[in-house]
Amino acid sequence: MPKTLARAAAGGTLWLMSPPCQPFSTTREAKQRDLQDKRCAALEHLTKMLPKLERPPRWIALENVKGFHGSDACGKWRAALRSAGFRDREIILDLISFGTPNHRTRYYLLAERETKNLQSLPPPCVRPNKEHLPPGVLISGPWAANRRHSLDEAHASARARPHQKENIFRTERRNFLQHLQVACRLPQSCTEDNLTLAGTSKWKLLPLPRARSDALLLCFEEPQVLDTNGDLQQLLQLGQTVEGTTWTVQSNMSPCRPVGDFLEQLQEEEIAELSLSAEMLSRPYAPGLSYVGRKDVRSFCFTGHYGKVMHKSSGSLLYLADEPVDRSALPKSVGLVRFFSPKEILNFLGFPESYKLPRDMELKHRYKVVGNSIAVSVASELLRLLLRGEGAERIKALEEMPHRSSHHGATDPNAG
Repeated sequence: MPKTLARAAAGGTLWLMSPPCQPFSTTREAKQRDLQDKRCAALEHLTKMLPKLERPPRWIALENVKGFHGSDACGKWRAALRSAGFRDREIILDLISFGTPNHRTRYYLLAERETKNLQSLPPPCVRPNKEHLPPGVLISGPWAANRRHSLDEAHASARARPHQKENIFRTERRNFLQHLQVACRLPQSCTEDNLTLAGTSKWKLLPLPRARSDALLLCFEEPQVLDTNGDLQQLLQLGQTVEGTTWTVQSNMSPCRPVGDFLEQLQEEEIAELSLSAEMLSRPYAPGLSYVGRKDVRSFCFTGHYGKVMHKSSGSLLYLADEPVDRSALPKSVGLVRFFSPKEILNFLGFPESYKLPRDMELKHRYKVVGNSIAVSVASELLRLLLRGEGAERIKALEEMPHRSSHHGATDPNAG
């Protein structure tokens, strides 16, 4: 693949594009000004020039944030492609669907002028958005609908009172067990202590899938519980006794490698530079940040503001302890919480191990370039499709449907 790409680029037959995303981004600092943003000037110039070229490229691949879809800039660029004789295909993909424990949903536009490689990829059909679920037990039905309503309220309370998040979720888990006890007609002597879930206390309830109000997901901090713990079968049998409720193991929906697989060995001075101080962990925003451990299989999208803007929409933090993070006493976690290094973010994005950033580049600049980078593991598969016509079935299975509304009304799942 690299040789094919090199030959195409050397011959002037392939354009790779990633216009500035700020005019279309849904991050907190973005203003979504579309073509009114001066950073769109270069793309608008290309839009005017492409149909006039005597020797246009054979292929064009464009990457941007999901908000680019439906924008005025996107509409003008696609019209220019058609005027120049190109056929194009819009694709929205999330990095986590490729086995990486990081959400990074991006818009891709592939275009070809002479080949017919994109014909192997059927047009997107109207269907509900597929949602990548972490490993767990999907509980659905009338009983689950009541518990989902309670769980949604708990998450709303946790967002409003982040310092009390752990207590709120602990109470919700206790209520879940009590309602399960009643629904299964278990003896009153059965308490939370002996009503175990797959033999572990490390579990949580998530209001997923988002599109279903009659379901929720029961997850374990150690996903291997789904495959190795025999007590899980007793739990499933117990759940099936709840009238009108279905309990289904979702262990095959998240083939992601754990976060720990992407970490690097850091020197002491590097760890010190990346670690969060007690002062930072004492700030009011600290409980609302995203903390992930080595065994986790999900993390928030890393942006160019990572390390500068302290918000979970800028990217997750690494929590090094084995026990769950105590958000009510974060200053006690000094030395256990740090930023992911720029190299580790590049590992998430699929850059080769040999790829290095200049050593004399300041940390804030390294975060900016990696946060604004493309996901190499995704882009390489799309280029294989565009240049060779290979891998269409895999792309079709992983692609997401765009929101029907324009980018002005869409919300980014990575910034929630």
